[in-house]
Amino acid sequence: MSGIYDTIIVGGGPAGLTAALYAGRARMKAIMFEKLIHGGQVTSTQVVENYPGFAKPVNGMELVNAMVEQAREYGCEFAENEVS
Repeated sequence: MSGIYDTIIVGGGPAGLTAALYAGRARMKAIMFEKLIHGGQVTSTQVVENYPGFAKPVNGMELVNAMVEQAREYGCEFAENEVS
């Protein structure tokens, strides 16, 4: 974690992970801050239905793992810190 970033994302829930993905696709240098666990509350959800891109129900943790992997592939950096 160093340098100058084009985008700073606060919160690692599905919305933050989506922002990380789109920032990376736009070739922006991005970093995401999450104080607890990436994915937020959806990680404790057993069945997530009707999520875009997933025609069949998916476990919340599986969904988050796929989103984190995709954001990392597009170059997003992750920091486990609280922002105040």
